[in-house]
Amino acid sequence: MKLPSRPRRAVSIGAVAALACTLLSTALARPAIADPVTANQAWRIAQQYTGVWTSPPTVLSGGGTVDAPLLGNGDIGVAIGGSIANQTMYVGKNDFFSGSSHAIRPLGRVVVTAAGMTGSSYNVVQDIARAEVRGTYTLGGQTLTTTSWVDANWGLLVTSFTLSGGGAQSIGVTLQNGSGGTPAVTTTGNDLDADVVADTGTGGDPRARIAARTIGQSQSISGNKITVTVQPGTTATLVAGIVSSIDSASWQSGADALVAGLTQQDVDNHRAAHRSWWQGYWSQSYVEIPDKAVEKSWYGSLYLLACVSRAGKYAPGLWGNWITGAMNWNGDYHTNYNYQAPFYAALSTNRIAQMAAYDQPVLDWQSAGQALAARNGFTGVLYPVGISPKGTSADMNLHNQKSNAANLASDMVMRFEYTRDTAYATTVYPWLKQVGLFWQNYLTWDAANNRYVITNDAPHEDQSYPQTNSGMSLGLVHLLFQGLIDMSTALNQDAATRATWQNIIAHLSALPTMTLNGQTILRETEVGSDFINDGNDIDAQAIYPGSLIGLNSDATLQQTARNTIAALTNAWHGGNAPATFYAAAARVGYNPGTILANLHTEATSQSYANMAIHHNGGGIENINVTTSGLDEMLLQSFQGDIKVFPAWPANTNAKFGDLLAYGNFLISSSRTANAVQYIRVVSQSGGSLTVTNPWPGSVEVYRNGTGTGTVSGSRITIATSAGDTLHLAPAGTPLATIQTQLTQPLQSGATGTFSSGFESSDTPLTWTDTVDTSGGGRSGVTGICCGLTGPESGTRTGETTHTGSGSLMFSGSGQGGSAVYAYLKLYDLSGSPLAIGTSKTLSYWIYPQSNATSTWVPAGSTNSTCVAIDLIFTDGSSLRDSGAVDQAGNRLHPAYQCGHLTLDAWNHVTVNLAASNAGKQISRILVGYDRPNSTGGYRDYLDDLTIS
Repeated sequence: MKLPSRPRRAVSIGAVAALACTLLSTALARPAIADPVTANQAWRIAQQYTGVWTSPPTVLSGGGTVDAPLLGNGDIGVAIGGSIANQTMYVGKNDFFSGSSHAIRPLGRVVVTAAGMTGSSYNVVQDIARAEVRGTYTLGGQTLTTTSWVDANWGLLVTSFTLSGGGAQSIGVTLQNGSGGTPAVTTTGNDLDADVVADTGTGGDPRARIAARTIGQSQSISGNKITVTVQPGTTATLVAGIVSSIDSASWQSGADALVAGLTQQDVDNHRAAHRSWWQGYWSQSYVEIPDKAVEKSWYGSLYLLACVSRAGKYAPGLWGNWITGAMNWNGDYHTNYNYQAPFYAALSTNRIAQMAAYDQPVLDWQSAGQALAARNGFTGVLYPVGISPKGTSADMNLHNQKSNAANLASDMVMRFEYTRDTAYATTVYPWLKQVGLFWQNYLTWDAANNRYVITNDAPHEDQSYPQTNSGMSLGLVHLLFQGLIDMSTALNQDAATRATWQNIIAHLSALPTMTLNGQTILRETEVGSDFINDGNDIDAQAIYPGSLIGLNSDATLQQTARNTIAALTNAWHGGNAPATFYAAAARVGYNPGTILANLHTEATSQSYANMAIHHNGGGIENINVTTSGLDEMLLQSFQGDIKVFPAWPANTNAKFGDLLAYGNFLISSSRTANAVQYIRVVSQSGGSLTVTNPWPGSVEVYRNGTGTGTVSGSRITIATSAGDTLHLAPAGTPLATIQTQLTQPLQSGATGTFSSGFESSDTPLTWTDTVDTSGGGRSGVTGICCGLTGPESGTRTGETTHTGSGSLMFSGSGQGGSAVYAYLKLYDLSGSPLAIGTSKTLSYWIYPQSNATSTWVPAGSTNSTCVAIDLIFTDGSSLRDSGAVDQAGNRLHPAYQCGHLTLDAWNHVTVNLAASNAGKQISRILVGYDRPNSTGGYRDYLDDLTIS
């Protein structure tokens, strides 16, 4: 479990028909939703979050996490790099593992060249709600827009090209193999077919076909290139079918069948179904908190989870399906936490269907695991660190670790504990018994101390003997045997063996401890490794995923655990720790303000624009950083009772809907002004519900809409039947009140308004003449005149005003080039962010000057109309890139205001902020100029700015 190791998962796919194989399985039903409330709240929030690029990504090689816009459907992944003049779509696929090296390989590339747009501006948005990437590229008076998506239901990559202004543009589409070379190509009808291979294409190396064509405009094919001419005011659509030999023996004809005969109406139908799938995916649960950066990371992580994992397809490796070249650690399934971690994110977030791919590569390795155990003198199964699909391995090294199989078991056990799904238990129980068999015979009985001991098992890779009683392994082994007991009981099997498992749990060695700086902390081993603060969280993994310590544990043990979290200072942002460390900290009640502050850093400083958290060595394991970290702060259920807001900061509101709790209960709750408003419980499987009472007195209980009276006590236990919906609230709370609270957005403590007429009595500017380097920056803009070195923004008195005697003056001069913009800071609201809620409106008056009123503006220039107020939100996003429009329907982006304002007159601009940014909070107010390729001065006055 040290930096040089990272795991992944793979799922084998049974033989299927040539075309049907490309349809992604959606057979696993999404968890039931009690009513549309969660669906509506989740969709409202998910739509707020996008990734935005104003220049092409730069981290596309190196074998790790890329910083590019990302697409995926759980099988095929696409990372988009480069300008539109030479843009590469890197295509990866979870099943493209080499049969010789057992390393995952890139499948191919689709290269788009719009040479006539060389030097254009670059604005690309990753829309996670709809799983689309949209590009806007402007050069002179011409704009080319693109929309790309990987079909949620089929093996299709789609990109549309729409041109406005100017003359026709020729667009080339070239198909390449995974390394950027020329593949074997053929032409089938209107399709250009490229056949690609992993490695040499011999033996078990998979093959795939990319079948591409365009729709809507005339195309020609020469060699491995399609050329399509797009006229202004028209759209051309590129469709590429992608099928591998793992999908079907008829992979070539299968790819052709996906695109042959497609019309634009067919594509539109595909897109509608694609969007419907994603809206359904978002509907399963939601969280809403004041820290919008962390909130965005939660939704962004779930976007990445659905992009990389899907039922019926191979599981993703270390880096998901965004494979751009040779990947670090072969991109395999690292079994000492990395492969497991991203799937934990599917549990409490109620995305169980995304776990479906996890088990198969683990189960496929069983016979090899039994053979490896036998060769080393053991029974049961023994797993190395680096497995790959279909019972193969990219790294057979044990690294002196015996815990890998127990680590792999953690996802299976937790999935059962969350869902109580006996059909699922039946599929994994036989394998789990093999893992149990290993530990039954590997544990050493210490008669003197009446306990079982784990010997010679290294918590970090390659630590030498003795390494006794690794705390991490003690937690995982305990979790394994508890899962075996619970599954055997539910399945009514192995009652006799159950007593053996119960005896092991009862006598397993206690977690080792030590003293550090005068405090008792958890030690990594009883004998061997003690405490290593190296960016791992070995000491804390008995807490999570091991589940040995929580808020119901002995008070002394809880404090020891909190001391351990405090001592692991490098784990918050270390290479290996974050995927499990935040959940562990929350489970033991560590300072929630500290947890949330560090999650904020993960969501900002440690995240790319595509919302992928990245650390040295860490790939898609980081999908679990914010998801489980935040969920365990909001809801805990692993110790036999359900606790809402168990580790949440005081004076901080929050709410969530349909998070999943142990026992297959969907939980919704809200906390306002330090008080829990309600708890809604949907019992999906029936059974006994136990809830820690968050209120000081009696609790009103409604079952399926009917009041059943009150209950009291520190814990409340209620019998439920499958399908029951319970509403709990303080005694006397009407059901109608709870239902209203459920439908409301988060009630922010930072409500209020902002206004300034730029008078001496108004709030003074926080900044004057200051470029916002992190919120937009400056390019190609200098001072308008008189030796000024940069653009201006400052108050003026006695000049041009709308009301009163004061106004804001904003000026600069464009110097030409594809990127000409300047975003200057006006007001800092970060100390008390202004909440938009559901009804805020931005209003301001703007007076753009022409040469008639300012000689510093060139004659005939409309530069001054390319100006707008901009807002930076607490999640780092901006108003200009949110899609918000003014009262006339024009985007409130300076570049889109061009020509829509009247020169030398006061223009009133209003924007319904909640339409595109409901629930966000405003951190800074800016003013921006943006006009690609512009030259000469611009000068504006602004007045009577309000947000109310």
